[in-house]
Amino acid sequence: MFAPYRRLLTHSGVSRLLAAALLVKLGTPVLSLALLLAAVDRLGSYATAGLVLTGHALALALCAPLGGRIADRYGPRPALTGYLAAHALAYTLLLLAPPALMIGAAVLLGATTPPAGSVIRSAWPRLIPSDSLPAAYAVDNAVNELMFIVGPLLVPVLVWVVPAQGVVSAAGATVLAGTALLLASPVVRQAQPAPPGRLRLAGPLTHPYTLLLLTITAFGTFTFGCLRIATVASATAFGSAASAGLLMGLLSAGALLGTLGYGARSWPLSGGRLLVLLSLAEAAVLLGGAWAPGFVSLAILMTLVGLVTGPRDAAVPALLADHAPAGYRTEVFAWLNTFMWAGYGLGTAVAGHLTGPDDTGATAFLAAAAAAAAAAILAAVASRLAPPSPAAAPTVTSFRESDQVADS
Repeated sequence: MFAPYRRLLTHSGVSRLLAAALLVKLGTPVLSLALLLAAVDRLGSYATAGLVLTGHALALALCAPLGGRIADRYGPRPALTGYLAAHALAYTLLLLAPPALMIGAAVLLGATTPPAGSVIRSAWPRLIPSDSLPAAYAVDNAVNELMFIVGPLLVPVLVWVVPAQGVVSAAGATVLAGTALLLASPVVRQAQPAPPGRLRLAGPLTHPYTLLLLTITAFGTFTFGCLRIATVASATAFGSAASAGLLMGLLSAGALLGTLGYGARSWPLSGGRLLVLLSLAEAAVLLGGAWAPGFVSLAILMTLVGLVTGPRDAAVPALLADHAPAGYRTEVFAWLNTFMWAGYGLGTAVAGHLTGPDDTGATAFLAAAAAAAAAAILAAVASRLAPPSPAAAPTVTSFRESDQVADS
């Protein structure tokens, strides 16, 4: 089972790229909770603190494609260098700004977030052979899942030692260190800008297959947003609202296992057909969640949801890496983050509107199942539109040759 991952780690530059991904991805969930705590401390209002978080998240989601486009147009190294300086300045302003300016500082912080995650995902096809890409994107997604489990657990431990402002500083230092490590990576140092050409305002969104994959991702995070609400309502109905955290933890654990299982083997199905099956399986399990008779059965179903959504979340980036339009290799992954945030926000809003104070969560589960079924339909359409996969070997060979020169 672990052979694909052992092969992945034998390639030059992989461990450095993974270390950068670990730092960058850890900073995001730590910052999300620490920023809320710091805002409550400074502003004395949960409502205003919520606006700080909302401003940061919206700015990050809306400005991410711009960072990806700059990385494609001018090369990842100049883009990351500029963003690194701007983001460090934004952190300084956030920590020193008076309370009245905290929302604006948080917006600036989100807008200047380096496109490190997008650069990492776009770098894999240049670093490793195409047959190792599923394992690479599985590890990438597994790191993301793991950091969203570990990150929120670290915050209360750190708050015992330093104030919330200090935890925000620690989160910022982690992101900046990860970005700096990425800048030092040979695969980033040697990456060239995309060939000059006619850029469209909508970028990769004009490519139908890419747009379908991004929309499938949005439906996936829509279901996740619904589950945030559904688990709280169901856990409350079963007598313990606090156990909602356990349910979401089981979802993440299942996703982690499913992701690693996806990357550990070669699948007989094409990526598009696999997305169809995974989305249909997700819809079926979510329907079961709407009528779960007790907490134990719901816990099992949530784990199963994770087992099918983990592979899906790893398969989509692999497909995007194969088929993204030339000139938008980094930007497409920035759009992936934007679609994910948009789907999640919409899912929580819809599920929150549909769920009453005495609801068991069934309505939110049904909304999530409907979104998964819609994703299955889109995946079926996408599998018919999928262009042939380009050969990745020449790019990998050229990188390895230049890497040997750089190391000599």
